[in-house]
Amino acid sequence: MFGRGFKKRRMAGIAIALIGIGALSACHSRTPEARIDHVASKVASKLDFTAEQKVLLDDIAAEIKKDFQSEKEVRLSMRNEFKSWIASSELDKAKVKETIKSKMDRMEGRVDKYLDKVATLHKTLNAEQKEELIGFLDKFGPRD
Repeated sequence: MFGRGFKKRRMAGIAIALIGIGALSACHSRTPEARIDHVASKVASKLDFTAEQKVLLDDIAAEIKKDFQSEKEVRLSMRNEFKSWIASSELDKAKVKETIKSKMDRMEGRVDKYLDKVATLHKTLNAEQKEELIGFLDKFGPRD
């Protein structure tokens, strides 16, 4: 009905499609830590960082990765807490506020640490790097 070789061509087409889908999904399956490294590498490359600036940026990235790992257990705990709130018959507003405040306090505690490191890196940026960074923010910022 379809001619000779139709079954082979159809199987080859399906195999190619599956390989293509697999390749596309593999390209975007970075861990959060790998994404942090990728972004840091991209920033250093785009802004043409010096060796000193790369060291400062790597220090910031390492600190972010360390904090991300330390918060992993907290995130899992919060997720289970959210599930129990959803399953309950009534939402305990005080408990929700307490959980949010706790998260905000932890975040505030890291702000100074990151801000000091970013300020040190900022001091090393030249005018061209600052312009490039502003252009980057404009390009990837919110659309008006």
